[in-house]
Amino acid sequence: MKYAVIDISSSGISLIAAETYGKNTEILFKDRSSLSLLHYLDGEKLAPRGIEKLIDGLLVCKDTCAGLGVDVVYLISTAALRAIRNFDEVSAAVTKSTGLTVNFIDGPTEAYCDFIANEYYASFDRPVLIDLGGKSMEICDLSKSNKEDMLCLDFGLIDLYEKFVKGIQPTEEEAKDIKKYVRTRFDKKELPGEGAFATAVVVGATARAVYDIYADFADVHEEDGVKTIVYKKFKKLVRRLISGEDRSGLIMNNAPEKLHVVVPAAIVLKTLFKRFGVSRIVVSDRGVKEGYLRLVLEGKEQGAFFDFRAEREKAAEKEQKAAGKPAKKAPKGAQKAEKPAAAAKTSAKRPPKKVGPAEEVKKK
Repeated sequence: MKYAVIDISSSGISLIAAETYGKNTEILFKDRSSLSLLHYLDGEKLAPRGIEKLIDGLLVCKDTCAGLGVDVVYLISTAALRAIRNFDEVSAAVTKSTGLTVNFIDGPTEAYCDFIANEYYASFDRPVLIDLGGKSMEICDLSKSNKEDMLCLDFGLIDLYEKFVKGIQPTEEEAKDIKKYVRTRFDKKELPGEGAFATAVVVGATARAVYDIYADFADVHEEDGVKTIVYKKFKKLVRRLISGEDRSGLIMNNAPEKLHVVVPAAIVLKTLFKRFGVSRIVVSDRGVKEGYLRLVLEGKEQGAFFDFRAEREKAAEKEQKAAGKPAKKAPKGAQKAEKPAAAAKTSAKRPPKKVGPAEEVKKK
């Protein structure tokens, strides 16, 4: 069976496709396109043009899934649609135009999906997971497996940009204001201080964009597929991004789609790294989509899905009837096709069902 998960985030639409082999799952394909729905807000509602742009992007993803021979597709949304009031209207329009039903993921579940996808790092020395999104931030102690222990902050990088930055990039004074603000928010949430964590595992599209800039700036490369950041070099990068004359070129050469949020992201990451006193920083390429898929496959999360397999069977039957040929039947005694995991129909309305801890889906 081939599965796909499409994620509507605050800064884009992303897709993963995977194939299952018994109890193992292999990621076959990843893709992402930039789309900031927040630019299409009319007050607290997504404007018709924004709905059109969203549908266009989802149709491209659906066509990609069809080309890959995917059997089952799940569409999820995290903070992007938590920020709008006309969620039901948007969801209905998406389903009508694409056939895809939006499965709304609340903050704690988003954090838990991040945790599940990166449980491998739990064996590292005192690990903490950090996911900086456009409208939310997730921070998880990877030594704890209860969903209640996952922290989801109700502000993100886009909020910081809109609140503090008047131009394209923050000035030195605006950078100080961002740092002061996030410190206060972290204190209110009683985030642990120095010594609590030794390893930071950073996830998400913006984190990977920050790493791309860091790798260019520090002239470093992945080692055996592992992306790591040295804190001393990262501090120098943050100074360059805040006050360097060439900062725009550095960003445009490596992460142009993150032009407005990459500097706030670097400021927040430096603040967290210093607060926790971490000695090791790793950038993970696994996140919410991978975690959600694993939970679905294990039956610990349920969601509405689009069944490409059923659509293909109907199309084949229609062609055979049009040709005057009887539809082919499966050979006697043949094994029935595998049913999609978590096939129960669910409403697209918030919130989704509760999930529980699970073992990691192993790559082939």
